[in-house]
Amino acid sequence: MVDVCLVSMPYAAIERPSIALGILKSCLTQKGIQAIALYPNISFAEEIGLYKYAEISESSPHLLMGEWTFSGVAFPDFQPDHSEYLSILTAQRNSTKTQALWLVRNQAKAFIERVAQSILDLQPRIVSCSSMFQQHSASLALLRRIKELNQDVITLIGGANCEGSMGVTTHREFPWVDFVASGEGDDLFSKLCRKLLDKGRDVDVAELPYGVIGPAHRSMNILAQEAPRASIHDLDQVPTPDYDDYFQTLNISKLSPYITPGLPIETSRGCWWGQKNHCTFCGLNGAGLTYRSKSSNRVVEEFLQLSQRYDLRKFQVVDNILSMNHINTVLPIFAQLKEPYTIFYETKANLKRQQLQQLRDAGVRLIQPGIESMHDLALKLLNKGNSTVINIQLLKWAYEFGLIVLWNFLVGAPGESAEWYSELLQWLPWIVHLQPPSGVASIRYDRFSLYHNQPTNYGLELLPHKAYSYIYPISPEAMADLAYYFEDHSHQAGKKVLPEHQALAEWVNQWTEMFNSPNPPSLKIAEDNGEQIRIIDTRPCAINNEINLQGLAYQVYTACDRAVTETELLETLHTSYKLDVSWNEIQPVVDELQSYKILLQINGKMLSLAVTASTPYPRQYKDIESPSGYVDIIGFIRNNTKKLESPRPAWATLWM
Repeated sequence: MVDVCLVSMPYAAIERPSIALGILKSCLTQKGIQAIALYPNISFAEEIGLYKYAEISESSPHLLMGEWTFSGVAFPDFQPDHSEYLSILTAQRNSTKTQALWLVRNQAKAFIERVAQSILDLQPRIVSCSSMFQQHSASLALLRRIKELNQDVITLIGGANCEGSMGVTTHREFPWVDFVASGEGDDLFSKLCRKLLDKGRDVDVAELPYGVIGPAHRSMNILAQEAPRASIHDLDQVPTPDYDDYFQTLNISKLSPYITPGLPIETSRGCWWGQKNHCTFCGLNGAGLTYRSKSSNRVVEEFLQLSQRYDLRKFQVVDNILSMNHINTVLPIFAQLKEPYTIFYETKANLKRQQLQQLRDAGVRLIQPGIESMHDLALKLLNKGNSTVINIQLLKWAYEFGLIVLWNFLVGAPGESAEWYSELLQWLPWIVHLQPPSGVASIRYDRFSLYHNQPTNYGLELLPHKAYSYIYPISPEAMADLAYYFEDHSHQAGKKVLPEHQALAEWVNQWTEMFNSPNPPSLKIAEDNGEQIRIIDTRPCAINNEINLQGLAYQVYTACDRAVTETELLETLHTSYKLDVSWNEIQPVVDELQSYKILLQINGKMLSLAVTASTPYPRQYKDIESPSGYVDIIGFIRNNTKKLESPRPAWATLWM
């Protein structure tokens, strides 16, 4: 018998534990409440195979492919036009075959039945599901079946899909859900569970922790349109996550040989940039943009505790943005470790050279800096707070320090111009020696973004994405409150796809192929003796394959290692080389360097493009080394000619 079952349903990642469940379990344990974190997502990956699971979980989230596979179990009487839905997937060029997707959907009912029975065998008082991204239908299906099998079990759901009106609507439309938690559950969850264990389901509204919607709201008909959002201010009070159940489940899973796990860890919440200037497209954090970070000592301690407990040194930092305070307090400590960590961090693009070196020395290997575009007007339109040359500067320095940069080109923002793409395509070939983007992606209209909060400011008429109508049997009004992804239905909607987007996508494909080829293009400083440099240029756009710079050309080029204005360049030449020169004397040199396509000047800022490869750049980066965890799909396919059968979830055997 157990007090609380915490459940991670498909299609959560299987290569790492859920930090939400890990933290909540620790919170409950601190209060003397017996809890188990269960991972049916791993069991479902066993059943349908790693390839299918990965293809669905990594599909475009706004198409709701994962939600569709479980919607038939969650809403058995709902019969939308499935062929019409599948035609949407085909139109979006989604590679999952229709027949294979139907097979997964058909497996969902038996899977939910087995999971529900296995959970009830544990005799829990409370069953709580997390709902992030494509987990909502699966979680609703499980809670519905549990309630059908045992009315006495208290059902609860929380997570990103339950923020604000989404949580209100979930509670109103799906009566088998007893409680919905909106916002951060670190403080409220253990208080709620203690009350439910002591008093049962019928807790008065006044006794519910802030952020919780319960049965009393239904019976008293006092449900507000917007749920309160719980938040915690002192992150040092949040306990270290407990991942024991994940690793015990993984160790007895048939998928264990194919999964190299990473450890999620949190050092801050919110976004210090978004708190000042909200990026137009970003819907992350819901109403919780306010930035808070853990103390440096706590961060160092938590990394150490988790690495020692699970004998792993790979960490995915789940923060939305790196705390600038931690650069000078936490990273130097990590840099002194005999056995370094391997870390992923999200950052801002305007990091200095020294800061990137600090990241590298601390074990950071992947960064996601939010580049989003390579045109100043597009970046301004998106409220990014950075510029093209700053983005390229980051790519250049990251290359020199061996840091992988994850970034996308976002296109289709309201108010963009086709000319911008024509302009940037003129010089993009100059930087083919640097990390290419992962791809070109159309802008999305997510709940909580400025596009959603202020649609008229951007000429938008937003409605829930059409895919929702094939998942949930609720009214359009309710759908508008439940949906996270939206579509524009204004008269300008069809004009947001430009031919220039396709031209950019084609160029990015070429860039990626060249960068990952056996002989990638290079623009490298081969020699620098302090007075002259020799640059080797093998880019397709190269004017000369070897360029020698000395005298004023050398001084100007090295002074432009960081992006500088004309005034800053003159100041640097004076400070570093004691040169008192005017811009008229410098301009011919700058023009010559630009003619070689080794120096880029955009909107009054200049940046040298050649790199010094002091650290070998990991072009052939091994996925198995990923801090976020790795799934060996190729190995799985090679060793399994048919799907793995799992009549009973592995964790069910573990916890009997």
